[in-house]
Amino acid sequence: MARAKAGVSKKKRGRVAVTVREGGVYHGKQAKTGNSLGLRFERALFHSHPEFSGEVKAHIIGPGRMLVVAEPESKRKSAEEDSVLSSFMSFLAADMQRSPEQIVPLQAGVMGRIGKLVSDVNTSPKEDLGDEALI
Repeated sequence: MARAKAGVSKKKRGRVAVTVREGGVYHGKQAKTGNSLGLRFERALFHSHPEFSGEVKAHIIGPGRMLVVAEPESKRKSAEEDSVLSSFMSFLAADMQRSPEQIVPLQAGVMGRIGKLVSDVNTSPKEDLGDEALI
């Protein structure tokens, strides 16, 4: 049985297996978004390079060639950012670094109670939850 190279996808029962990319090549195509046209890329690109989930600029560098550049984080801060949540998360991160001994795992009883609360909720690990953050 031959082994597949890293970066090569093998089809399994109609679906493509996700693999590590060689050379960072991701495939996409033109797609209609509302009344405009856009470029749609594989989800793996955004999982591997989250810096491209914000604003980007495209530079045409030659016939059939385009350079896409992610805007730096400081330029991407939007009015939609929740300053209270950001402040709390910063506080929490600093507190965890200051007092790592305070970090303890949840007790099994608490996990059991959580399980009972959500036992009737139907979920699927393959469900697409969209591009928006869920908070």
